[in-house]
Amino acid sequence: MAISDSQKVDLLWKKVGFGKMKTDTNASKFAPNEANASDFIIKSTQIWAQDSSITGVIPAANSSVTQVYLDSVSGGHEFVEDGTATDNRTWKTGITNWIPPTFGATYQLKVYAAPTGTANPQTNGTQLFETGSGNDDQWYFDYQSGILNFIGSNLPTAIGTGTSNVLYAAGAKYVGTFGVTTDVGSTANTFVGVATLSSLFSRTDVNAGDIIEISDGGDGEYAIYMAKQDDPASTGHLTLISSKDSAGADSQTLRANVTFNGGNVSLGDLSASSMPTQVIVDVTTAFNGSTTISVGDDNDVDRLIGGNYIDVSEVGKFVVNPNFVYTDATDANNTVKVYVGQGSSSQGAATVTVTYS
Repeated sequence: MAISDSQKVDLLWKKVGFGKMKTDTNASKFAPNEANASDFIIKSTQIWAQDSSITGVIPAANSSVTQVYLDSVSGGHEFVEDGTATDNRTWKTGITNWIPPTFGATYQLKVYAAPTGTANPQTNGTQLFETGSGNDDQWYFDYQSGILNFIGSNLPTAIGTGTSNVLYAAGAKYVGTFGVTTDVGSTANTFVGVATLSSLFSRTDVNAGDIIEISDGGDGEYAIYMAKQDDPASTGHLTLISSKDSAGADSQTLRANVTFNGGNVSLGDLSASSMPTQVIVDVTTAFNGSTTISVGDDNDVDRLIGGNYIDVSEVGKFVVNPNFVYTDATDANNTVKVYVGQGSSSQGAATVTVTYS
C-alpha cells in the first residue's frame, strides 16, 4: 500500500515547521511532542558569500555577482523540456542559483512561450503567468534547481500539443563567490585610484572591500573609501575611511605609473615638515626579469620603501608606513622619486602612491 498523503504531510509539518524527526502518527504524537531534532544541512559550498552585494532591484547590466537574463541585457534564457516527465509538464533551465524575489520583487521570474531561438522573448513571446490564466494552468519555479513545473491540472494553450513553442525565463542568476570566509582584506582586494566619484561609479571592476582614493571627493579635496559592494553606484555603497579634513592636517597624495623600461619617475616635491605616512606599490603587471623598484629621494633611494619589500615578479600591493620627516626648507630638495632598475625585464608595470601630511 502506498504511503498516505496525510503521513507525508505530517512528516513535512514536523520537519519544516518544528525541525523534528517524525517518529509516530500525528494522532499519537503531535509535532511539539516529537523529541528528536532534525535540522536542515546547508553545505558551505552552497552559501552565497556575496549575497549582500545583490542589489534590491534587478540590475540593468551583468556584474561579477549577477547574471541578468532580460531582453535588454543578455536576452531571455531558453528552457529545455524534461523528457522524463509527462509531455511539456516540466522544463529545465540548466542553471542553478537563480535569485529569488526575497531579494526584491523585480527578481520574480517571468516566463514566456515562443518558438525556439527567439531573440527577444519578452517582446515577441507570450507571457505565462505564475498564477495561471484561470484554467488551472499555474506553474511553480524552483529557484535553486532552475526547474519549472506546471503544477496545475492543465497546460497553458501557448505551450504543449499543437504548438512548437518552448519556454523562456526572464530573471537573474547569482554568479558571485560561494563558501564561508573571514578573510577580510585579502589580497583579492585592491587599491583603486580615480579622479572623481562619477568616474568611480562608471567602473565595473571594483569589488567589495576594495580601497578607493578619490582625488576630488566633491569639495576639491581627496577622500578614501572602502567599497561595501561590487560595482558601487552611489555613496551609499561606500564607507568613508578618511578625507583631507578628517585627517586634521594638510594631507596629500602623490601617484605615478612606472614601467620596466620607463626609468626613474619624480612623484613630486614635499615642503618642510612633511611626513610620508603610507607608500603603496601596486604591481599591476608582473615583471619578468630582475627589475628593482624603490621609493625615496636622491639622498636615500629606498628611504620610504626598499626593493627588498617589493616582489615585482607577482601582481599585488606592497604597503609600508614610513617614519621620516623632510626638513629641507627648499621643496625641490625634498623631491620624492620612484627608482626603477630595469635589469633583464621585458615587461612589467606598477602604480606607486605616496600619502603624506
